[in-house]
Amino acid sequence: MLATELTVELLLTLCLVILTIFSFNLALLTLARILTPKRRLAIATPEEAALPRVLVQLPLFNEGDLVERILAAVIALDWPRDRLQIQVLDDSVDGSLALSRQAVAALHQDGIEIELLHRVQRTAFKAGALAAGLERSDAPYVAIFDADFIPPADFLRRTVGALIAQPGLAYVQARWAHLNRDESLLTRIQARLLDSHFGVEQEARWRLGLPIPFNGTCGVWRRAAIEDAGGWEGDTLTEDLDLSLRARLRGWRSGYLKDLSVPGALPVSTRAWRIQQFRWTKGFVQCFVKLMPLIWASPALPRWQKLMISLQIGQPLAFLLGATCLVLGLPFIAGAMVADGTLGRVAIVTSLLGFAAPIGFLLLAGTRGGARETALEVFGALALTSGLLLSNARGGLEALLGYRTEFVRTPKARVQSGPYAARWSYGLIELSAGLGLLGFVLLEQPIAAIYLAMVISGLLGVGTLQMLDGFALVKQPDTRH
Repeated sequence: MLATELTVELLLTLCLVILTIFSFNLALLTLARILTPKRRLAIATPEEAALPRVLVQLPLFNEGDLVERILAAVIALDWPRDRLQIQVLDDSVDGSLALSRQAVAALHQDGIEIELLHRVQRTAFKAGALAAGLERSDAPYVAIFDADFIPPADFLRRTVGALIAQPGLAYVQARWAHLNRDESLLTRIQARLLDSHFGVEQEARWRLGLPIPFNGTCGVWRRAAIEDAGGWEGDTLTEDLDLSLRARLRGWRSGYLKDLSVPGALPVSTRAWRIQQFRWTKGFVQCFVKLMPLIWASPALPRWQKLMISLQIGQPLAFLLGATCLVLGLPFIAGAMVADGTLGRVAIVTSLLGFAAPIGFLLLAGTRGGARETALEVFGALALTSGLLLSNARGGLEALLGYRTEFVRTPKARVQSGPYAARWSYGLIELSAGLGLLGFVLLEQPIAAIYLAMVISGLLGVGTLQMLDGFALVKQPDTRH
């Protein structure tokens, strides 16, 4: 029995130490964003006749209601028509494909160089679609937009201009903005999380000279860098992160334009957001497994960058570690095991830094709406992110075990398809876990509810919101066939 207690205590301590390191990394990036000087990306302005040919790729999947809007934005780009090629990469399996065909045909009649590529076999998902489209073009620069974004007219002038000015750049990433930020508290929370990513994390990495991960959309790639890095690969759910890191290992650098914003739509349902976060978490951990040996064997990276990149792609493992800590901590809450002084001190440091680091990170994204609204968004982000503990922990575990799943597009609209009966069970796992944990703590050690308040409230919140999504769908059942 003593050996078992010692093992549990050692494992719990180790998990807490790793979580502390992840929190410290977040705090370090926040401080770097505050203390390091700004960097500006040089942008060339070549003569009109010298502007290069650009391929614009629009990967779609069952997003027919967004086709006309994204095509209108692409057609409005300030770039010579004779040097602009557009590809609609539509792998849809519903009525969206017909809408794409109509829109593409109409533009083709107007003299626009545009084509639709539809694959019957969705091999490698989005990565496969991008690779298939690339084979049908020889353009030296490739812009990529997901269907729910609306690029501004000067997007290519600034991004391609930066690539022309600096031949060593593989790609330039723009910042995401939000079309429906104020639709609900959920969208405001998502907006703050993304603003922190782009305004704090991406900006800090850019200032420190670290690789800027490509975010899958709103960026322009140099074709030579894609080919040199081995091309698009579909063995992870984050093909964007995978390719950008492989390009860095080949010696390519990345650029970031914080002041170039591209508005896009945020998921309006908690279930859709949960699906998105699961995919991102699992994809990051898949890249961690795939690329870690290559990163540490690479002569192109200094050791401090290898460490920072490792923490970056390993950060989503915090969900799996957090879930492990929660399970291992239950015997101590119940009084079946007694922690020694070391474990207690580590737990305190982990808790303090685990709150301080993300709060500072989220606050640095701005105080839009005043102190009250900011506080609501920050603590709402902490709670709802904690509520993804089980789902994202599963994603991380599946990635570590090599379990493959399909690339599931994030639904942006509220109406989603699915079995009618299954919608009643939305959020049941999180809601049950939250209620069970609350009941256990109140029965065994009520004081522990203070330390677990964020996790409990997050699970209950995410579970309840998903259940409300399901009720809304039941009232308006999907009638598509």
